Amino acid sequence: MKVSASPENIAAVVDVSDNDTEVYPGPALLLGVHVQTALSAHACPIKDGGTGGTALFTLPSEAVAGNWYEAGNMRFTTSLHVDPNDAGTGTITVVYIPDNEGKAGPGYNA
Repeated sequence: MKVSASPENIAAVVDVSDNDTEVYPGPALLLGVHVQTALSAHACPIKDGGTGGTALFTLPSEAVAGNWYEAGNMRFTTSLHVDPNDAGTGTITVVYIPDNEGKAGPGYNA
């Protein structure tokens, strides 16, 4: 039986001008992203595996404040990173669920 160590939705506020933000250091399900402050003219990829990882979800450039972008429990198997353009601006809230496959959490060593 697969049980997550944290079944609750977790919200992380990310300032995209920080260039790269690790939202969660382990596997996670991305529920969606709420745009708090309008994004600049740069797309904002959310990657699995850090800056060198794969962009699984991307917010469009100039995303409008107040918009919710549904991700439908998209699975990130390594880590959840917001990796915008170096000149990107805006603030988003990333809503996710840690997916630890029944383990004790991100500190668990198999």
